[in-house]
Amino acid sequence: MSRNWRWITGGIVGMAVVAAVDGFLVEPGMLQIRRLTPSLHDLPAAFDGFRIAQISDLHYHGRTAVLDRIPMLLHSEHPDIVVVTGDLVDRSSDIEACAEYIEELCHIATAPVYMVRGNWDHRAFSSPCAMQRWDDTFRRAGATVLVNENIELRRQGASIWLAGTDDPYFGYADLDATFRGVPDTSAAVVLTHAPEDFIELSARPQVRLVLAGHTHGGQVRLPFVGAVLVPSRYGTRYASGLYHIGQASFYVNAGIGTSHIPVRFLCRPEMTMITLTAEADEQ
Repeated sequence: MSRNWRWITGGIVGMAVVAAVDGFLVEPGMLQIRRLTPSLHDLPAAFDGFRIAQISDLHYHGRTAVLDRIPMLLHSEHPDIVVVTGDLVDRSSDIEACAEYIEELCHIATAPVYMVRGNWDHRAFSSPCAMQRWDDTFRRAGATVLVNENIELRRQGASIWLAGTDDPYFGYADLDATFRGVPDTSAAVVLTHAPEDFIELSARPQVRLVLAGHTHGGQVRLPFVGAVLVPSRYGTRYASGLYHIGQASFYVNAGIGTSHIPVRFLCRPEMTMITLTAEADEQ
């Protein structure tokens, strides 16, 4: 082998080692905060500036440095609500410890915590009776679990709706049930685990903002390529970030934990701070 080829081969091996160290040992512990200020059509003036903290995909296997940072970040950020968009646990044996963590978030954030189910939650609790245990455990921890249902949020005499679907990745979402009782003329923020129903949600007149997770941002992203693989019927189309379909905004959170392989490369775990803003009237 010529000297040039030895240098090239050595460089490739070196870059692979650096990438592996970063992906397995460094980035999974590097929490980032993303900040969004989506402009929402017909948002009541009372909710202009309403702040939502989103975390997703904990895949809880015990406390980590990232999980330890989140409670104090919530305390310092002062969100109006905290939302958790599914995949809290991979194994049923972890639910009590995860619920203790959620209880801590409820106390430290001093804001209501809302959550929806994810596909890994359904895998870990694979029967309706077992899934009811999942719901009850997190409700006892202080969270509000939304399962194809909605609640009205009121502020200064005005209201918006917070709707939460069951997991759409495994087909448990029921959008008719989720929006039952929500007036067509109202504004709704939707919590859902995966991007699978984004197009269907965009057709609902109430939808202004949809918050999802599931994708982990792909976990591995390559320069100039982006996410390599995303478990979604849309492939990498909605891998992570903010999207607009019709009059609605859709955000896919890159998540906290990992699944299958404990790696993140160019795709750090994230907590998202969303500040709602009213769309300016056209002149």
